[in-house]
Amino acid sequence: MGNDRWKRGCEKDLQADLAPLVSKGLLTVDVKDGRVTLSMRSDVLFAKGSADLSADGRDAVQQLARALSSRAPDRDFQVEGHTDNDPINTTQFPSNWYLGSARGIVVTEAMIAAGFPRTHVSAATYSDTHPVADNGSTNGQAQNRRIEIVLVPDVSDIYKRLEKGEGKGGKKGKGNKKKKDS
Repeated sequence: MGNDRWKRGCEKDLQADLAPLVSKGLLTVDVKDGRVTLSMRSDVLFAKGSADLSADGRDAVQQLARALSSRAPDRDFQVEGHTDNDPINTTQFPSNWYLGSARGIVVTEAMIAAGFPRTHVSAATYSDTHPVADNGSTNGQAQNRRIEIVLVPDVSDIYKRLEKGEGKGGKKGKGNKKKKDS
C-alpha cells in the first residue's frame, strides 16, 4: 500500500516538474499496469527510421533526467524503445528490434550524460510488440513509435507484503492459508 501511495505522489511531483514538456504534448506521465511510466513520442526525439537524438530530443531527455534524479535518486528506471509495425531492413537496423534497442540505448546514454546515475538505469526494447494504438493508420503508427521510461517496481515491498500474509489487494490472509490434510 505504501508503494502505491508513493507511486501516486511520484506521478504528481513528476508532472509538476515536467509541466513544460507535458503541456507541449512532448511527454505523458501515467501509472500504467501499476508502474509509473513516462512516455515520449519518437517524433520528438528521432527522425523516422533513425536512432540519432535530435537537439530538441536531447533537451527534453536532459529535463527528464534532472527531474528523475531529484525526485527518485535511488530508484531504478528502464528505458524502453517501442516501434511501429512498419518493417525496417537497413544495414544499421536489420529489424525493428535493432531500431527500438538503439533508441533505448541512445536515450539511456543521454540521461547518464545529463547526470542521471548509470547504476539506476537500463535499456530494453519491445519493438512493435506493445502498441498503444492501431498500426493501421499513420497517426496510430506515430503513437506507437515512442520511448517509455518506467520506474522499476521495488520488489522488497512485495516481499514485505507477502511476509505479512497480505494477498491480492492488500487484504490480510486471503488466499494465503494452508489447507489441512484430511
